[in-house]
Amino acid sequence: MTKTLALVAAFTFTLSGAALAASYSLDSSGKCHDEHGKFVKAELCAHHTYKLDAKGKCRNEHGQYAASKFCHT
Repeated sequence: MTKTLALVAAFTFTLSGAALAASYSLDSSGKCHDEHGKFVKAELCAHHTYKLDAKGKCRNEHGQYAASKFCHT
């Protein structure tokens, strides 16, 4: 019984790890999508870095414009 629970726990952990490894990206309007194009929570796209350019516009790590709410000053 203990081995079965351990296997189920390991399998569940593996599946959740695979979900965390999925790629998420922002579209041109700042909405977060998974690799299939479906909308997902904005927190999953938090791996992106945003900064203000020289003119004070918010940009992501690729230089694309982003919503100003993503740039924290």
